Amino acid sequence: MNIYKNLNEMINCIEDNLENEIKYEKLARILGVNEYTMKSIFSVICNMSVVEYIRKRRLSNAGFDLYRNNEKIIDIALKYQYESATAFSRAFEKFHGIQPSKVKNNPKGLKIKFLQN
Repeated sequence: MNIYKNLNEMINCIEDNLENEIKYEKLARILGVNEYTMKSIFSVICNMSVVEYIRKRRLSNAGFDLYRNNEKIIDIALKYQYESATAFSRAFEKFHGIQPSKVKNNPKGLKIKFLQN
């Protein structure tokens, strides 16, 4: 078993499903271990929990969407699995240091990598 190859597969699965519910048992199956072991391996190798990784990736993508698209904040919150605009706004501001409603006018604080088009 090549743990790094399987971990890359697991991360690809996460990336492909950021807008959907992510099942930890599916991620564990990719690594060939149980959920507890998968979470432990991920934390040791990546220096953050799988939950934290997913949250940060979703918030990063949400920042990009807010800057580039004309979607409503609530629509983006729901898209990235937040149950309310309030919970999303709180998490977004804590992560990016800027309120979601102010991203269009001041995107400098966003923690995203802009694609060159």
